[in-house]
Amino acid sequence: MKPQVAYYSKHLPSVMEEYNLFGKDYKIIKELKSNKVWLVEDRKYGRKLVVKRLEKTKSIFPILLHQKLAKSSLLVPPFILSRDGKAYVQKKERYFYVNEFVESLEKIPADRRIEALAAFHKTARFEELRGIDASLEEETLEEFLKEYSLKVKQIINWGDSVKSSALKEKLAGITKMGIKVYQLIQNYDVNSYLEAMKERHSICHADYNNNNAYLTKEGQYLIMDFDFANFGPPIKDFRFLKESLMRNEDDDMKKMLTSLFTIYFDKLPEDKRYKDLYILDSMFPHDFYKQVASIVDKEGLKGLEKNKKHVIRLANREKEKYRFLLKVELK
Repeated sequence: MKPQVAYYSKHLPSVMEEYNLFGKDYKIIKELKSNKVWLVEDRKYGRKLVVKRLEKTKSIFPILLHQKLAKSSLLVPPFILSRDGKAYVQKKERYFYVNEFVESLEKIPADRRIEALAAFHKTARFEELRGIDASLEEETLEEFLKEYSLKVKQIINWGDSVKSSALKEKLAGITKMGIKVYQLIQNYDVNSYLEAMKERHSICHADYNNNNAYLTKEGQYLIMDFDFANFGPPIKDFRFLKESLMRNEDDDMKKMLTSLFTIYFDKLPEDKRYKDLYILDSMFPHDFYKQVASIVDKEGLKGLEKNKKHVIRLANREKEKYRFLLKVELK
């Protein structure tokens, strides 16, 4: 039986024609994401292509960002223009765009991943992408600070919901820690940092996970997938990377944190003046919040008691991180 073709792939023939590929010139090898991403064999030019479709609710910002990065010194999947020299093809309010499939990619080690993020932040500064989508412009100081207060309030609610005295004590400790760091951040001139990032038109990747950074066979780092990118302070990507690197509880946390700060600011020395803010943000219990919120989302509040030992371990690790960052000046 012939395999069922995804609904939106019916647009692919007309899309591929915009790239001078007709009929037997290409073959759809695989649908990588349902109705969104396809791997295509380009028989005409002897290459593999990745065809992506953006939802009609999204803007063309990530497409144009990818195009700009492809012209920069940063290594990204080669961007393909249509026969009319356009960055995308529009079909019924949906955007399709194409890049070359990069083969022989290898898993990127932590140190190179940190280095690659710094390189992205140094490169992804494009004033010409302003105004494409108002929802992707920078958040205000109030919005930036609100995230901290909301997380503290949620941790307080978790503490109020549990019956275990040991668990309640740990959550109270995390709450106290979060409030203290939040107060320190409020006393920092955060607005100056946000304004500086706005003036340089800094762009956040906003999804810098293990599947979006690799090493090529030549040992170069390559970054991909900019679907969630937006204008915003790089500290958000830095935080996301830190949370990712801390996911494995068996890793040496102190060594990881030292590498993160050392490599990142060595590659981006112009931001060293804001290093204290990055340290404060790293002291805040973002990591604990993210993992506990995941438990609550899956199992409800009862999941806190059910996973008590795990939550306590996370709290202890968070406290260890806090003490390390509080006492050690990272060079």
